Amino acid sequence: MQEYYNLCSQVQFILTRKEEYKSDFMFSLYIIIGTMPAVIVALFFKDQIEEIFSSVHTVSIALLVTGVALCLIRNLRGRKQDGDLKAKDAVIVGLAQAVALIPGISRSGATVISSIAVGMKQETALRFSFMLYIPISLGGLVMGASDIAGDPNRAQLAIPYLIAFITTLIVTYFSMRWFMGIMAKGNLKYFSYYCFLAGILLLIFM
Repeated sequence: MQEYYNLCSQVQFILTRKEEYKSDFMFSLYIIIGTMPAVIVALFFKDQIEEIFSSVHTVSIALLVTGVALCLIRNLRGRKQDGDLKAKDAVIVGLAQAVALIPGISRSGATVISSIAVGMKQETALRFSFMLYIPISLGGLVMGASDIAGDPNRAQLAIPYLIAFITTLIVTYFSMRWFMGIMAKGNLKYFSYYCFLAGILLLIFM
């Protein structure tokens, strides 16, 4: 319902230019801006990234980087709401999403962490991160659809592919809400400890 209201507000701003609708319009514009870095990197460098970073050592280093990031932002409490965001905030979070194309780095974690780092409130960070996921996942769905278009079993693959997309969307939303709940209770340090331990063990034994 809230998303439907926001969409109506965006249309109203385009038609009327009334200030009361500007916040929702700008939030959507920042979602587009934040999506662009990952789109550009995926289009031009996806194969190279998978070739260079598809090793266990990459995953272990990514876990260590995630642990450091969690330590840095664990006590931050931002103040920025939807209407307080700037283009530079969207670019920074978008770059974090692009970095998450490296195997082992969580997209949701990277975008939420970077959103908190630029000063967003937890609720705004959650919403911005989730909304960033939608165009990226739709792009992945379109690319996947083009891959299976020539498959003789494409009719059988279409429904499972759509179900996987919807399921991932739902799981992403609730995972981020759970993550933000942990953050609100000040328990992020335990996740950082886990990332450090897992990363070190992978480096040693793999």
